[in-house]
Amino acid sequence: MNTELNSPADGASARASVLRMLVIDDDEVDRMRVARMLRQIPEWQVEVEVAVDKASGMAAICERQFDCVLLDYRLPDGEGIDLLKELNAKGRQLPPIIMETVLDDDETALRTLAAGAQDYLVKGRFDAGLLRRSIRYAIQRNELLLEKERLLCQLKETLAKVETLEGLLPTCAWCKRIRDKSGNWHSFEAYIVNHSKAELTHGICSDCAKKQGWDS
Repeated sequence: MNTELNSPADGASARASVLRMLVIDDDEVDRMRVARMLRQIPEWQVEVEVAVDKASGMAAICERQFDCVLLDYRLPDGEGIDLLKELNAKGRQLPPIIMETVLDDDETALRTLAAGAQDYLVKGRFDAGLLRRSIRYAIQRNELLLEKERLLCQLKETLAKVETLEGLLPTCAWCKRIRDKSGNWHSFEAYIVNHSKAELTHGICSDCAKKQGWDS
């Protein structure tokens, strides 16, 4: 692993946001081309870490955090799409990943997105402007997915805490006990406590108080 790109040298760097990038690509020429493009984006102070194969890329993603990953489709020890699948199998939360490849066909693009990449770029056919847009899109889309997952987890937790009584309850007309699905009879209080989140407290209603002569 090594760092190939330092912060921009111009005065805009003082106002730029830090962007932590991981570039997984064994082609040095392609890595330098990407570095040059990233230097042309004034609003980012870019820090780039490099991995030259699938194994080192996997290690970097598992050990450190990145704002975005630029992943080559073909690597010396496997395909980039296999790296995505292995990360998913490990249950890892993927950073925003952009797949970079010489292949320009819809099938490859769909396979890439289905595996968890946020975007897809064709080598030699994008400039600094398109790279900037792709990175921003990948980060924003990933944030939306994380927010969706957070809300779904929150909803599941809420539903798990809520139990409601619904439908017809078989109730004895004389003692008011309730029969469960197994045919067993339970007191009203026990049934409510066992089948809902309600907690019962006891008091005397006004009608019963009158019957007992306690309202005077």
